[in-house]
Amino acid sequence: MFRFDPFFPRYIQRSKGEFTVAKDQYVRLNTGWFSDRSACYLAAGRPVITQETGFTKNYGGKTGLLSFRTLDEVADAVKRINADYRTHSRAAREVARDVFEADKVIKSILDRAGV
Repeated sequence: MFRFDPFFPRYIQRSKGEFTVAKDQYVRLNTGWFSDRSACYLAAGRPVITQETGFTKNYGGKTGLLSFRTLDEVADAVKRINADYRTHSRAAREVARDVFEADKVIKSILDRAGV
């Protein structure tokens, strides 16, 4: 049974951003996997730094949503976000709107299903 955690949105809103590492299989197989939690951070205008899984073929990777493969790239991403947080925050929200907005996602699913 799904149970909504009322503290989770507040936690995200109080965060500066998210850093996440993907499971090895997603990285090795370059599946394009992307965390639903990261999508929540983006929607809240919080930048995300996440391990490259192939998702940058379709969206993000440079501003607001930054990918990494190496530790040096993580450090660079943190520096870039800290140097211009406002721009990365706006870009994060734009990525969420452009890629994860419900109307677009549902339309894409229905189109692929031939409905």
